Amino acid sequence: MDLFNFLKLQLPIINVINEYLALKRAGLYWKAPCPFHSEKTASFTVSPHKDIFYCFGCHVSGDVVGFIAKMENCSQIEAAKFLVEKYGLQPPKDTSFEFKKIAENIEEKNKYFILCQKVAQWCIRNLNDDFGAKKYLQERGFNQESLNKYTIGYFPSGSSNIKILAKELIKEGFLLQDLVQANIVMEGKSLYSPFEDRIIFPIKDSMGRFCGFGGRIFKDNDTRAKYYNSHENLYFNKGSLLFGLDLAKKDIQVKGHVFLVEGYTDCIFMSQRGYTNSVAVLGTSCTIEHLKILSRFTQVVYVLYDGDEAGRNAMLRLTQLCWEINLELKVICLVSGEDPASFLKKNGNLKELIDQAKDIYSFFIEGFGSNFSTKSLQEKLVVVKKITEVIKNINDPIKRNILLQETSIRLNIPFDSLKVEFENKDFKKKIISDKIVNKENFELSSSERDLLIAILEDFSLLNKDNFYIINYFSYYAREILLLLFELKSRDQSFDFNKLLLMLSEEHKQFLNKVFVEQESMGTKEFTKLVEQFKKKSWKKIAYEIKSNLIMAQKKSDYNEVKKLVLQFQELKKKFVDGDEI
Repeated sequence: MDLFNFLKLQLPIINVINEYLALKRAGLYWKAPCPFHSEKTASFTVSPHKDIFYCFGCHVSGDVVGFIAKMENCSQIEAAKFLVEKYGLQPPKDTSFEFKKIAENIEEKNKYFILCQKVAQWCIRNLNDDFGAKKYLQERGFNQESLNKYTIGYFPSGSSNIKILAKELIKEGFLLQDLVQANIVMEGKSLYSPFEDRIIFPIKDSMGRFCGFGGRIFKDNDTRAKYYNSHENLYFNKGSLLFGLDLAKKDIQVKGHVFLVEGYTDCIFMSQRGYTNSVAVLGTSCTIEHLKILSRFTQVVYVLYDGDEAGRNAMLRLTQLCWEINLELKVICLVSGEDPASFLKKNGNLKELIDQAKDIYSFFIEGFGSNFSTKSLQEKLVVVKKITEVIKNINDPIKRNILLQETSIRLNIPFDSLKVEFENKDFKKKIISDKIVNKENFELSSSERDLLIAILEDFSLLNKDNFYIINYFSYYAREILLLLFELKSRDQSFDFNKLLLMLSEEHKQFLNKVFVEQESMGTKEFTKLVEQFKKKSWKKIAYEIKSNLIMAQKKSDYNEVKKLVLQFQELKKKFVDGDEI
């Protein structure tokens, strides 16, 4: 069996997409705001009966593999690998050599994840046995529920403890070299670990698989760097991981927004205070990849930054990136010297700050426009250019004008002057959406759609006797049926999935739109559908007969003329009841 068909049979599309989007039932379908373009109404539609999705806004469409490929920004084969791995499937034995190689990589990847999990469990046991480490966490305000929830542990010091860890792992089928390759243990004069004598925060991916560690010193006399994170590798990339996402993603979907913070402890304290829809970056600046991941679960992100100059600058940089993602970012400003953890430990009123959160663009304008009047002319020009360049990249024209007005007021610059800079002819606006599809070619009459669906559900209905009706379909439908007829004539075992593989993306989008708009025709007779279609298409058919008649007369082909006249009279009598062309 083909790998992609296997996946579609094993994984109902509604179950997979529901892990990414907050789908709501709408009759036979399920709907949500589209994750691939900015919109206010839910035009992203999933048909569980056909195992396809289609967006009536941006026209993106596909099956379960196509959805993952689009969401994870990867190829179809990589998406297939992702699904096999995530759901623990056993693909059929007759899959391609390429996928067999991928399957081997999956096994290697799973081995790494299990190794990290075993190390995390060992650290948890060590935390329970170490009075000093546990006392430190209690004094910092971590409760037992959080220690369990985030699987916090302790990595004891000394080569003897590393040997104990290695001995335990050998029983599980691992080697000491596996720890070395994972950069958990290092080889020197003796074995050692950079995580020794640190509180351990295991890092998991969005699927809950252990993939790395963050370690924090806690003893007063420890002069090492405060935090140490796992080295990046094939399975651990800080720029595409968010601490706590595996635990928070359901709450993010339910609550409709997420809190993004800078560190592990900030995230944990947010969760302890009831903000269970919180995640953290891993000691790096927030990246576009982080925002893309969050956009799968919500459209609203509250960013909490430390109230110092570095935190403010980080937010200003983020503003220049976030226009690429379909997200509404809001900034929660903490006072200088405070981070979310310290603020909450002092019983700060976070709800009040949430209510006062600023749109990130307004925050950006305020940040760059501070002390604007005291700047030199050159500095002022630089500020204006930076602000207008960011605003230019916003798709919503109303929002662009509002922000230009805010900029005008904030910087005390005439609105018309800003407009001139904004509409600079040298600026070419980035088009985020994919290739624009001609909507007119997507539109079908009800009879045309009914007939097309009937043929696609039973290929045998399209034969030499009724082949001529293909000419009267609209552009995309006609091209699909012509291809179908040609392939069917060469291969009687040809099926719908093979047809899909041969279609362009535009034709697939068209086909998915048709199926989403209208389900199976059920017991409707094909002959009745053909007659209804011919009646609806009477003028088009009559025009073609008339054109062919003129051509036959010019060629003096009297047999063809006679045939066409009889055909015309029969159609006219049947469908028009005396009307003239």
